[in-house]
Amino acid sequence: MPRSLLRACLVFCLFLLPALTLGTHHGLAATTQPGTAAQTGANAPFFITDVTESVSDKTLNDMGSALRDIYSSNLLSNPGSQSADNLTKLLQRASALVTQSDALIARIKPYQAVYQNFLDILGPLPAKDAVPEAPAIAEQRALLTRQQQDISARITRLKLYQVEAQQLVSELRQHGSAIKQATLWQRFPAPLGMNFWSGLAASFPQDSARMHTLARQAVALASVALTGKRVFITLGGFVVACIMLALWFASHRPVRRLALRFLPDGPIRPIAATTLRVSIATLACALSFQAVWAVLSFDNPAAEGDLAVLADMVSTQFPLCGFVIELGLCLLSSRSEWRIIPMEDETARRLRLFPTWLAFAMIARGCLRYMDTHSGLSLLCVQFFDGLYTLAVSPLLFAIPRQLHLASGEDSNYPPLALFLRNTAMGVAIACWVAVLSGYIPLAYSVISWLAIMSISLSGLVLFSLLTSTMGHALFPARAPLGRKLLALGLPARLINQACVVIPGLVNILLLVVACAVATSGVNFDPTQILAQLHFFFHGQNDSDGSGFSLDAVLLCIGIPIVGYYAIKVIKAWFSEKFFPTTRLDTGAQASVLGILGYTAWILIGLGMLSVLGVTVQSMTWVVSALSVGIGFGLQSIVQNFVSGIILLAERPVSVGDVVTIAGITGKVERISVRSTDIKLDDKSTMIVPNSQFITSAVKNATLAQKPGVFTVEFALPFASDIHKAMAVMTSTLDTCDAVNANVTPTVSMTAVSDGSAILTGTATACEGLDIKIARNAALFALWQAFQDNNITITVKQTIS
Repeated sequence: MPRSLLRACLVFCLFLLPALTLGTHHGLAATTQPGTAAQTGANAPFFITDVTESVSDKTLNDMGSALRDIYSSNLLSNPGSQSADNLTKLLQRASALVTQSDALIARIKPYQAVYQNFLDILGPLPAKDAVPEAPAIAEQRALLTRQQQDISARITRLKLYQVEAQQLVSELRQHGSAIKQATLWQRFPAPLGMNFWSGLAASFPQDSARMHTLARQAVALASVALTGKRVFITLGGFVVACIMLALWFASHRPVRRLALRFLPDGPIRPIAATTLRVSIATLACALSFQAVWAVLSFDNPAAEGDLAVLADMVSTQFPLCGFVIELGLCLLSSRSEWRIIPMEDETARRLRLFPTWLAFAMIARGCLRYMDTHSGLSLLCVQFFDGLYTLAVSPLLFAIPRQLHLASGEDSNYPPLALFLRNTAMGVAIACWVAVLSGYIPLAYSVISWLAIMSISLSGLVLFSLLTSTMGHALFPARAPLGRKLLALGLPARLINQACVVIPGLVNILLLVVACAVATSGVNFDPTQILAQLHFFFHGQNDSDGSGFSLDAVLLCIGIPIVGYYAIKVIKAWFSEKFFPTTRLDTGAQASVLGILGYTAWILIGLGMLSVLGVTVQSMTWVVSALSVGIGFGLQSIVQNFVSGIILLAERPVSVGDVVTIAGITGKVERISVRSTDIKLDDKSTMIVPNSQFITSAVKNATLAQKPGVFTVEFALPFASDIHKAMAVMTSTLDTCDAVNANVTPTVSMTAVSDGSAILTGTATACEGLDIKIARNAALFALWQAFQDNNITITVKQTIS
């Protein structure tokens, strides 16, 4: 199409269509550029969205102000003055800026290509000596150029904000680690010395006043909640909470009945019942606390400030409390058949009180989090309560192994790993006591808190892992009831059994990642921190060149070839069963098409995996260089065979099913791969020939000399024989032979006269699906018998041509 016609079409779209649809008296919205006057609507391309609506100047200015506000917090110059919570808030704000900049860049970047396409339609600027372009075209060119420059400026500004926010996130994490390390190893006056108690007594009036203030707020909260008609609402909330807790304990027997009715006998019953009961307990405790706090804080001014912070921190511990209590009831049940871990009744009885002890420790820990961060108490007072918590909880590490030892008896032989874990737990308990008494209270408190959180987290993750594994082995295999239903849907048994092994394995890997996220998210068990750590594990930190290595990329690289394998298998089956029967392609051509299709698909899958990992052509330059050197020295034969295999599949000088002779050995081509070709010999063995041999050496292809399935037989008759009778006997015998295709008429002719004999050659087609050698053998036997019955003499027996 001529350039002038394109320009005319563009002018029609820009001017005539708005005039016809909107009317000449309606102007379009003006596009205002920074520092320029507003353009009239008639000059603006009405079909392009105004980018300033997506990324306005106010949005960019707010992002810049947020970055300056984070920098102005003086975190870098005085990190010790910042608390852990303030650091967490700053880190969340910086991470939000990174996410916002990514989203805005992705939103407006496509507009660059849109404006460039319109500029390409307008064409290049006229030369100096050429005829100037129309004023309307020049005006549109200037407007599009200004819009494109504005988009580029906004993208550049967003990228600068993105880089600054990423650097700020990195610095905040480094300083957060420095603050934690400095606090963790800080030594206070030892509780065994007078300095600790004198300092605590000196700060007692201030601490007492602070605690009285919190107590007055709690009294005010209760007085408002129990005044007038609100008392009924408050009592209703408490009743709802009590009902939830009652339903939790009342659900034990129905859950077991459901397991007995719907699940098969075996470990799946106690594991599924425990999982359901633990889930109900966690949900009941969480909802009951929220119900009580909701009725207390509803339209209550006293429920603000410190009480709200305290309630928020305690609310995160109540679900853990229900989880621990219910898991202890299931693990240490009085009925041994419902224990997911086999143990003696005496052992279960001795350990029955420890889960309740740990549950109350979790509630106390929520209160300690408030004291550490928001209470305003003196530092020694906070350390006093942290030390008491450590001294109260650390005996669990000593008492549980001791009770296990007493329950099993003195003469029990423990495995080496069990002895190591028992001694380690006791050693940690003693070390925490020594640390508290020597003044390293933050270190002991952090260790005990981390161990408590990890024990609860690992218990839940192990329980879920056991559930998925037992379900995979008991419910979904092909022999199980659910597996038989999947078989009825058409899924193969092998695939179902493989999924029962692979899916629990993948779930266990994900649970291990969650455990790592919990272990590295700190001792506060903050769901926000855990989710942030999981996000970091899965998405990682992208490099400046756009490449990155993260867990989601690894999972995609594992999933892409698996999905690709089954997709290729389905596509090949469709070609073989649906498409090829409707074509005239022979077996060799079909195998070549399927081979090329498979190799092309795997190449695309490999490129997709590299793209997921962020590997570009530029980053692969050194790999290509190394491969070039390797091919030149040691891999040239492999590359030669690979290229020869592609040539064999494309040109098809040799196809699957051909009878070939190479290096003096004759056989049938069974398979052509990318490196070698398999040839089946007469003794049922297979000869593997490199593909380069078919390109560089002489190969005899007997199949190309005749049509597929056609064979010949030759007989030599003396001159005195009745040639016409012999030809008629050969024709009728071949026509009635069971090994010969009845739809194709055999032919017989005299092909030569030599050595006093006439050579008769018969040509026939083997039945479909019958090997040509078997058909020829049957035809020769039938002809020999027919010649004997008709007294026809045979002088010489020839071999197949």
